[in-house]
Amino acid sequence: MIFWQLFISFFKVGLLGFGGGLAIVRLIYDSIQPFLDMSQETFANIVAISQITPGPLAVNTATYVGYEAAGIGGSLAATFGVILPAFIIVSLVCRAIQKFRDSKVVNGALSGIRPATMGLIAAAAATLVRPSLAGEGRLGCGLLTRLGSDAGSGLLSGLFTAISGSPVDVISVIILVATVIMIAKYKKSPFFVLIIMGCIGAVLGV
Repeated sequence: MIFWQLFISFFKVGLLGFGGGLAIVRLIYDSIQPFLDMSQETFANIVAISQITPGPLAVNTATYVGYEAAGIGGSLAATFGVILPAFIIVSLVCRAIQKFRDSKVVNGALSGIRPATMGLIAAAAATLVRPSLAGEGRLGCGLLTRLGSDAGSGLLSGLFTAISGSPVDVISVIILVATVIMIAKYKKSPFFVLIIMGCIGAVLGV
């Protein structure tokens, strides 16, 4: 039954998704393939929407995928499946945390999980980078083409033409770099940056 399959798949995501957020993006993508034949570009759009809507990425993604696969019932099954493991584990950990706080085994396990989490984030980046920076929808492609035509012939026209015809979405790369600088160097709010970049994308996408 589709509801049970959705529940079990996202239960595994919730159970094995150490690090949460972007660390489990690859795990989520692999888990939804039996239900939806989804391209990486479509999945990248889902992740982007999940990032700017309230709630954890895994829960938002589970809700969306469940709805696409089996309507409201599927949405409920997938969402409940992804949150149940955390509820169970945190309830148990709260009881045992004082007892095992100084355990070398527990501390060693956490030390092993931290670099593994970084590896999961790297896998998420590998999943999302191609559709984000070299997907079918190119930001500003129409604008650059018009600018190239208006510039006539010459160096400027050639530059605009080269950018619009590049296999990599140059404007998306610029947005990526600007986002990293604004957050890492200038400590801007991620929410603020997402709104700004979304507005820029909306303007350039026309």
